[in-house]
Amino acid sequence: MQLPLEKLRQHVDNYNKLADDANWNRFKSLHWNEIRPELLTQGQKDAVIFVTYVEDHLPGYFAEYQSLFPITAEGMKESIHNRELFHFTVRWSLEEDRHAQALALYQFHSGMEPNRDLLEEKLIIENRKPFSIGFSKPVQVFTYTLLQEKATQLYYQSLSRVVKEPVLNRLLVYLTKDESRHFGFFCEIVESFLTTFGDEVIPLIEEVTLNYKMPLHNTMSDYRRKAILMAREAPGYDRMLPQKVLMRQLRRVGERMSEIKKPIEESITRMMDSLRIGTIEDVV
Repeated sequence: MQLPLEKLRQHVDNYNKLADDANWNRFKSLHWNEIRPELLTQGQKDAVIFVTYVEDHLPGYFAEYQSLFPITAEGMKESIHNRELFHFTVRWSLEEDRHAQALALYQFHSGMEPNRDLLEEKLIIENRKPFSIGFSKPVQVFTYTLLQEKATQLYYQSLSRVVKEPVLNRLLVYLTKDESRHFGFFCEIVESFLTTFGDEVIPLIEEVTLNYKMPLHNTMSDYRRKAILMAREAPGYDRMLPQKVLMRQLRRVGERMSEIKKPIEESITRMMDSLRIGTIEDVV
């Protein structure tokens, strides 16, 4: 199941219209000489290191999208679809690469890792590890990325509330805004699948939601402990909030589309039970 070309094109065009006016410069927008490293806690330093690895795994993410949506697809219709998606994917990747390099530059300029070559070596070691979304159907790929983008947006937002170091705080605000825009794109895409294909895609979305895990969870050394410590640095961060947000979005679609309201509500009930979520009513 692929979205009709005109629907996909509209989403991609709308995203790039916003993105072209939403730039910040990883070298000029952040005043490295104003960093006050004494305001950083050790936990905040560890959080920066952790998210740098996650963001810097971009070559794996981009390669996965290129593999799943190749321009060299057998049929012309699919190739055109994938080429249209590429207009988004390459822009999205550019922005994620900006995140990774900005975080790495912060480590360097703050003295967290004063040897830039050594820092790159550490990142490359993680880069070389394999990455797979774990799903191949388009709606599932987009659902996975929706959850990932929401998770990073919420984390950066929560962390920024407690970081007193001014340059890192500003960087986190930039990252939050970018991730929010990425999340918005994938929200629109998933909703279009629902309005186009109806209840056919609900089980596919549910499968991803129930089995979602963040990138690098199965490749980064000591990932679980690091993720727990990272979450502690961002008071109010709820690792289940991305799933709650998605369920709330599904409910809103069901409220507009009476013909799929029942299967959507049944799916939400199953997901809430399985994930032990009490309510989604308070989710904006």
